[in-house]
Amino acid sequence: MMKIHFKNAAKGLIASAMLPGLLYPVAMFAQGQAAAQKGFCAVLPNFTSQTEGNFVDRMAKLEAKRAEREQNLATQRSERDTRLSENRAAWETRFQEHYAKLEANAKDDAQKQAIIVFQRAVNAAVRARQAAFDAAKDAFRQALDQAIATRKTGIDAAVTAFKNARTVALAKATADCASNVAPQTVRQNLQAALKAAREKFQTDRQAVEKKGEALESLIDARKAAVKKAQDDFKTAIEKARDALKVVLGASTSPQPSPSE
Repeated sequence: MMKIHFKNAAKGLIASAMLPGLLYPVAMFAQGQAAAQKGFCAVLPNFTSQTEGNFVDRMAKLEAKRAEREQNLATQRSERDTRLSENRAAWETRFQEHYAKLEANAKDDAQKQAIIVFQRAVNAAVRARQAAFDAAKDAFRQALDQAIATRKTGIDAAVTAFKNARTVALAKATADCASNVAPQTVRQNLQAALKAAREKFQTDRQAVEKKGEALESLIDARKAAVKKAQDDFKTAIEKARDALKVVLGASTSPQPSPSE
């Protein structure tokens, strides 16, 4: 059976790439506290412009990373589907050849009929297993897509809230400077507001990340469905093979082992 490492790929898509970088302007502001208190209002416009530029750059990188991962996921799925189709086609060819050999070696009508019954049973077992595999695959993919979309919505909301809080804080600092509020007070108030915005962003992000933990249950559910399909297939094949052995004898009984 083809092994598909969904877990690592899926977790990579759910990961929080580059989000800490969005908070860099706050860290940069904290590092600038050593500047002269009386000059804070003078440097505020440059600080505001720089933080906005940094934020835009990091958002652009975040979107680029998202697009890259989405493309990688689409490519991986396409490649897996292609390999699966090729494996199934190869199996079909091998067994058609095997069925033909069995029929050619049939000694009487009873053996011919037994081979037909066996072929039908095997084909039915294969179709059932393929359907179960496809259902598990589709269910996992849909759930993963929903998890990715939900996380994206949650992170975007957290980022927007952070951006808005930062904008409000900077606007207030600018207004306070224009109103001749003491530069030290302006700086302290702005620092406190940006810190609160950062902490809320971290809290909001952690809440989103917790929802991503459900991915483990999705992976387990897919594994369980695949295992059941495989077990059911083996049981059906053994039953069909045992029935054929009675008529053909052990030396001529087939050993079906289609791959997924």
